[in-house]
Amino acid sequence: MPKGFTEQEKKIIKDNLIQKGTDFFGTYGLKKTNIEELTNAVSIAKGSFYSFYNSKEELFLDILKKTEKKLIKEIQQLLKNMKKNPKETFKDFIRFHFRTPKEHPIIQQIADKNTRDYLIRKLDNNPKLNQALQTYEYIPQFIKMWQKNGFIINKDPQILAGILKSLFTIGLDEETVYYIGKEKFPEIIENLIDIIADYMIISKSD
Repeated sequence: MPKGFTEQEKKIIKDNLIQKGTDFFGTYGLKKTNIEELTNAVSIAKGSFYSFYNSKEELFLDILKKTEKKLIKEIQQLLKNMKKNPKETFKDFIRFHFRTPKEHPIIQQIADKNTRDYLIRKLDNNPKLNQALQTYEYIPQFIKMWQKNGFIINKDPQILAGILKSLFTIGLDEETVYYIGKEKFPEIIENLIDIIADYMIISKSD
């Protein structure tokens, strides 16, 4: 670290880089955001950036990791009602995944094929990259837990997870949204959520 920065200053600068990085990556995307824009936004020299991160791609991964941790906590909070009302809680779980890319655009960035290919080219030797690319890979674990508790049908967790992941990715592509029907898209998704919940969730009367 540069000798001119105190420990407190280092923490403030890194926090600011994460905040500004979140804004820039979410607004302009990874490829169109450059380091000079980030350093200007946090009032440090361009060269000082490399005392915190080796590249903007590493900053991107750090932001993604922090965002995902936050989202997992939100999911865990949401799922506290699973035992009391499995079907409605499951629907809220699905709706959460539709809201997330709009509220946290960096999640939508990592789902974009061009961004993923770019990261692979830039960070092919980075051990954190593979984990970052495993979008929605926590879902089979949730399904196994729900099956164990008798909430979800006894089908292959990977297949059930694939159904959910297919649904989640529909809303990421504006072209697909327009093709399906943008005006009616929210209603279409709600109907799909109902269908999937009716299929997967075991009702108390079963």
